Amino acid sequence: MIRRLAFFSVLLASAAQAGEPAYRWGGGLDTPHPVFVESSWAESSWAESSWAEPARQLPVLLAAALDATPGAVPPAPEPTPAPRGEPLLNDDYWLNYFNNIPRLFTAPTRFDTTDWIKTGAFVIAAGGAYLGDEHIRRFFRDHRTSTGDSIAAAGYRLGDGKTILGGVAVAYAAGYATEDVKLRNTALLTLQAWALTGGITEATKHLAGRQRPGYTDDKTQFDGWGGAGKSFFSGHAANAFTVAAVVSEQYDDIWVAPVAYGLAGLVAWSRLNDNAHWASDVVVGAGVGYAVGKLVAHFSPFRDDLGVTATPMLAPGGGGVQLGFRF
Repeated sequence: MIRRLAFFSVLLASAAQAGEPAYRWGGGLDTPHPVFVESSWAESSWAESSWAEPARQLPVLLAAALDATPGAVPPAPEPTPAPRGEPLLNDDYWLNYFNNIPRLFTAPTRFDTTDWIKTGAFVIAAGGAYLGDEHIRRFFRDHRTSTGDSIAAAGYRLGDGKTILGGVAVAYAAGYATEDVKLRNTALLTLQAWALTGGITEATKHLAGRQRPGYTDDKTQFDGWGGAGKSFFSGHAANAFTVAAVVSEQYDDIWVAPVAYGLAGLVAWSRLNDNAHWASDVVVGAGVGYAVGKLVAHFSPFRDDLGVTATPMLAPGGGGVQLGFRF
């Protein structure tokens, strides 16, 4: 290191004198008055030669070399994000209106333990509601108030199809105006979940033909296809819970799910307060809406991940990778 510094010092001293006339002592050491004799370097064209400029640049190059960090690699340029397409023009989104129907009916083949626990809880809740239909109706009838009716009117409007369609349109327009792609995706998924839920609801209503509690005291009155009643199951409750499921899947903020499901619960409560549905109608409607909303959000074509997991596997004499896919 010391030798290198000495070498660079000599080079720097030479570079400082580059292009200047060089002088030497003349007459020897006995000369009383030393005589400056101009060197032949001054008479040469060295200052104008190709060696002069590198010598002048040597201090700059040396400083840069000393400041450089060993092994430093220049930072790579930031990748430019690819432009995202218009969600409304996504072909897979429109195909899912049809593809999600068989997915819904074959969902039990893909259930894990948690899904079966949820399904079991739903069946128990629906069965318990059916057993208590008449008692629950009587309770709401005996405790009905004008204040409750006003609140129920707001809940009814929240679960109405026209309100949901209007909300979807406003959300999509807001997402377009603010360039919020996620908001537009959520609006389209909500529309899809609402449409699928509505189709299932209307088909079940006509198939069951259950009479509403406002027209009969018999909770077992299922007149079947062509019957006048359309109580089973609650379309308002199904609409509200399918919207809540989609929104809570799209946004993981801590307050989103409680607010979404709280409003959905208000819609369900309004159907019981108004004596428009049996309790079992509301529970089943909420369960169907929840299931459809979760399925639509799960198979969303707007998802950023592919739902693929890779797990290393070790075995005697070899190994491999186990791939898992979400369906």
